[in-house]
Amino acid sequence: MSGVFVRSLIVAAGILAPVVLAAQAAPGEDGPYLIKGGTVVNADQRMANTDIVVRNGRITQVGPNLSLAGAKVIDAKGKFIYPGMIDANTGIGLQEIGGVQTMNLRQELGEFNPHIRAVVALNVESEILGVTRMNGVTSVITSPTGGVISGQAALINTAGWTWEDLAISKNAGIVINLPSAAGGGRRGGGGGRGGGPTGDPAQLAAELEQFMQASKDYDAGRAAKTTKLDLIYESMRPLFAKEIPAIIPANTDAQIRSAIAFGEKWGIRVVIQGGQQAFKVRQLLAQKNVPVILGAIEAAPGDADPYDEVYAQPGLLYEAGVKFAFSTGNGSNARHVPLHAQLAVAYGLPEEGAMKALTIWPAEIFGADKQIGSIAQGKLANFFITNGDPLDLRTQVTQVFIKGREVPDDDRHHRLYLKYKARPVTKITP
Repeated sequence: MSGVFVRSLIVAAGILAPVVLAAQAAPGEDGPYLIKGGTVVNADQRMANTDIVVRNGRITQVGPNLSLAGAKVIDAKGKFIYPGMIDANTGIGLQEIGGVQTMNLRQELGEFNPHIRAVVALNVESEILGVTRMNGVTSVITSPTGGVISGQAALINTAGWTWEDLAISKNAGIVINLPSAAGGGRRGGGGGRGGGPTGDPAQLAAELEQFMQASKDYDAGRAAKTTKLDLIYESMRPLFAKEIPAIIPANTDAQIRSAIAFGEKWGIRVVIQGGQQAFKVRQLLAQKNVPVILGAIEAAPGDADPYDEVYAQPGLLYEAGVKFAFSTGNGSNARHVPLHAQLAVAYGLPEEGAMKALTIWPAEIFGADKQIGSIAQGKLANFFITNGDPLDLRTQVTQVFIKGREVPDDDRHHRLYLKYKARPVTKITP
């Protein structure tokens, strides 16, 4: 080994070590905690002068005049306490920098990958986790892309030591890209590079039909104990048991109808992802009890669309009784998901509906409402404290709790703020 090469390694280590150490600090200090005197705000409930007791990662009491010996007391008088918000479609932990292939773990080779688990590929040192949680987004769905069956999405917290620590639901749903519904518009959907199946749609549709039938036959054989274990087909069994949904990207009304029909044909639950024209079939969605993960609301309307279509749609879905959730579709902007809801409120969505779509509804859609989505006894202590309404851009998040740990404000944005705040002021002489 040459001396130049050794020196290069030493220099590289000296430069990189501080960055690696700073990327993701400890997930926070464990309790117990006693949050005193704040206004607790669930989606459909507001409780002034309320205390919260947190022990062993969970909320053990909510009410007035509480006490707990030995607890760390946090004064929340004059402040507001909200349940942690949820971004229902991201690539957090799987993709760090878009366009850099080696930093993207969202897509695997092959068309049929129901056994691929996003949760085990998580980068718990991702800088995106830090900037996301410090805006009150304490949980996200992170999902694979590509192929006909992309794999298993995971519902995770945005702070934790390991992927096991982050995981709320290791398998929150299987992403299925219907070949006939791939693409078809902006804001969600499949098709193209990294988004869904590529190839002849008719051939892929036939292969999906064969795969679904083989999976259903396998499920029946396993139930009868006549079929040997196959890890790929075994991954499909929770779908047929309706333990998890199929997450199907679909944008146009025709694509959404196809996705609903697909679910009915195979006897599985369906969640629409994207839903650009969901308002056109909102009565059908409500009738069939099919929820929608909306694509980014912070998006320009299509060339032939009314200017306010994308912003007004959540209000129309809410009026029709369709359960939906907000999402950003990526990782780097997940911290902005409350601002997507804010836009929808400006165009007719009631604030109560906006908070439901940020908290309890995505928790219900993915079967985690007993864990997260509201501030209640027995649930994970995922909440944040603010000086105002989180749908207001001017509001500051002052403290964040995830799994009962107070998360330090050591994210990349805050570190850069402190760094440049301390920059010496140099007088420029003309």
